Amino acid sequence: MGCLLSLTLQALSIAPSGAGQAGPVGNVGGKVLSAATGRPVAGALVLLSDFGVHVTTGRDGSFAFPKALPTDSPYRRIQAVVTAPGFGPWTITGVPLYPNDTLRLHVELRRYAWEHRVLTPEERRATPAPSAPDSSYIYTCTGWAYQLVPTQNIKVRITEENVSTQYDFAFYASHVLPNEWIPSWDADSLAAGAIAVKTYAGYRAMPGHAYSEGEDCADIVDTTADQVFDPTWSNAATDQAVNATMGSVSYKNGGLYLSQYYAGAEGDPCAPVEGQFAGRMSQWGTKTCADDGVLWPEIVTTFYPTATWRYLLNLVLNPNVESAGTYAWKWTGTATRTKGGAFNGNWYWQMAPPSGKRGSLREIRPFDGTEDTTYHAEAALRCGPENGTDCSVTLWVVVWETDGTTHSQPSIVTVPNDSLWHPYTFDTAPAGYDHYQVKLGINTPSTIGVDGAVLTSAYGGP
Repeated sequence: MGCLLSLTLQALSIAPSGAGQAGPVGNVGGKVLSAATGRPVAGALVLLSDFGVHVTTGRDGSFAFPKALPTDSPYRRIQAVVTAPGFGPWTITGVPLYPNDTLRLHVELRRYAWEHRVLTPEERRATPAPSAPDSSYIYTCTGWAYQLVPTQNIKVRITEENVSTQYDFAFYASHVLPNEWIPSWDADSLAAGAIAVKTYAGYRAMPGHAYSEGEDCADIVDTTADQVFDPTWSNAATDQAVNATMGSVSYKNGGLYLSQYYAGAEGDPCAPVEGQFAGRMSQWGTKTCADDGVLWPEIVTTFYPTATWRYLLNLVLNPNVESAGTYAWKWTGTATRTKGGAFNGNWYWQMAPPSGKRGSLREIRPFDGTEDTTYHAEAALRCGPENGTDCSVTLWVVVWETDGTTHSQPSIVTVPNDSLWHPYTFDTAPAGYDHYQVKLGINTPSTIGVDGAVLTSAYGGP
């Protein structure tokens, strides 16, 4: 099972800093939705009473405080209150604001007042939440059987409310990681934790590994019985760790595995765990590794020595379409998953445009980038005899600003009409804008084969 870090992170009671006072600062943003409909709530008031500041949400329900706010090390615990006409107030207390990071609040307004307190590990042990009944974990709930691409959704038993709720898988992982790892740790430690979190959850979502079955089934519970999950908040640092590693698949014995981990202790070595917790990842051990300059893929295989990698470092999910779970890919025209004669493995896309128009194959991935962020793209393309001439294909890398503005960088290639696979690469210029997601797109008026899609960007490192 996952295990909440045994860290002494005391509640901090700090008066707001003066406007000119130097010291650590953090940012706050997020999104406000209706719990009943899932739709954005525009015009909601978000108040941070500790600082005496407030903002209102935009049309898409999002908000961001324009100035960084004073915090402390390791963090400052703060309160947020969100109100909107027709809804009860939503209050969160004790949520940590880390220095040099952005606290992201996920607000779901109800018709009644709703309050939530974020507990430290010490507080959670002192006032344990209701526990879920024991399970043999032999059931099927989501039943996602495609191991080369993570399930799109996962069902989580919320123990405090005694209900099972379905969440987007990446959202789930993003709201586990800051509760199991410390967001201020090095990016390579966080990335190793993200792999452990998502591999564990992916295993639970498979047939025969779930917590319960039936109409109100759950793949996993939201406590240390599995992994601590809190949907109300996350951090930019831990979100990015999840986003950067989502396409990398860690395998044991040809499939996903129960990637257990435990807190360990400060100073744990960067080495496989022995003794009582042998075979698990030490959370403190990942910090030691990262502080010593070990990169996250090696950290993972240090603690899970028999693990191997599929699609390592690739942001694209299911890049060779070796899995029939193709939900991450979208297209215009037709895109047929075709077996035999692939560039990589056994399968590839055969893409045909709509009559008289251009066809496209694309995948959009969340990734927090800056104006200096660059991307590396690859694709293997094949132009068959049905085209009559060489195929002109445009590779696109597109980034989105938070207001929805897009910025595109194209690379136009000519694929010989010889029915052979030709690999192409494209390294972008710096993005030029802060952005929160990126798209790899392939656009052409011809009928082509597509395989070996790659999109990478720098993450972690010394």
